[in-house]
Amino acid sequence: MPPIPTCFPEPTHDPVRIGVIGLGRSGYNIHCQNLATISDHFTIAAVSDPNAERCAEAREAYGCAVYAGVDELIADPSLEVVAVASPNLLHEEQACAAMEAGKHAVVEKPLSLSTEGADRMIACAGSAGRVLAPFQNRRFEAHLRKVREVIDSGVLGRIIQIRIDWSGFTRRWDWQTLRSRGGGNLHNHGVHLLDHALELFGEGTPEVFIDTQRALTLGDAEDHVKLILRGEGRPTIDIESSSCCAYPMKRWHVWGTAGGLVGTDRELEWRYVDWSTMPERAVDDGPAEGRVYQNEVYDWQTGRWEDPKTDPDVAVLFYLNLYEVLRNGAELVVTPESVRRQMHVLDQCHEQMGI
Repeated sequence: MPPIPTCFPEPTHDPVRIGVIGLGRSGYNIHCQNLATISDHFTIAAVSDPNAERCAEAREAYGCAVYAGVDELIADPSLEVVAVASPNLLHEEQACAAMEAGKHAVVEKPLSLSTEGADRMIACAGSAGRVLAPFQNRRFEAHLRKVREVIDSGVLGRIIQIRIDWSGFTRRWDWQTLRSRGGGNLHNHGVHLLDHALELFGEGTPEVFIDTQRALTLGDAEDHVKLILRGEGRPTIDIESSSCCAYPMKRWHVWGTAGGLVGTDRELEWRYVDWSTMPERAVDDGPAEGRVYQNEVYDWQTGRWEDPKTDPDVAVLFYLNLYEVLRNGAELVVTPESVRRQMHVLDQCHEQMGI
């Protein structure tokens, strides 16, 4: 995983004019509201949503143009970027249309629902000479960076297993519960966890096992997901995202040959043994001494981290990186090629799920 920048220079160019498709939870609460905090970098110039009240709210808040249809927004010659925050099934078509019209495209997760779709989007960006920026904003999260730092330090030894959990107990009945709209936990919270998992898995294509169930959802898409990734020489990664967990577990649990790590998105702790300070042992196939299991006293070394909460919101970090890409030639932190790996895993999940 490349270093994640959290500090950016002051803007030296005009703000990037952006149009936002979709004014729901993500489009309005995440994209618009965070973009409004970095108005020196981005201007919310246009929005589109089938809900007239939401469009009027955005016009009042941001003084932006309002378009009844997506095609009209994409055709606006003043826009440099289009943020696609519509339902999942629409991401591919709308992003490609925007790039073919000469706009850079920010695309909400999931980037696509298949590898084929992701490949089409990547090819479209290449042929149009535009930037395709998958909105995996949680890759900027401080706790992920810290987990990676501890693992890469080697103090935990060889990593055997990583469990990542994001669960709770709740019923839902909105569009994200419907398969016809590309909904379900796998495509919602699941792709955030999958993104983190693949960053920690390393190179290569994992073997995939998935079990999904409908538990409390009122729709026909899954709201309980167990996803396991494994590969030769790689840690087994156990991902859980469930809506029927009355006793939620911590986000992180890492097993290593020298120690382990546990924690949440706000605080982490780890402990490890320096094996070089321990007595050497050899297998003894004789009778167990004292007829008891062998036991050792470990001199645990410990570490602890709490989120200092000094970073901007992860959506702001994503957009500041995009600004540097567009204005100063920087590299995307979240590349479409890195997110394409998700689509390959999703293909295998969909096949096992029968969809």
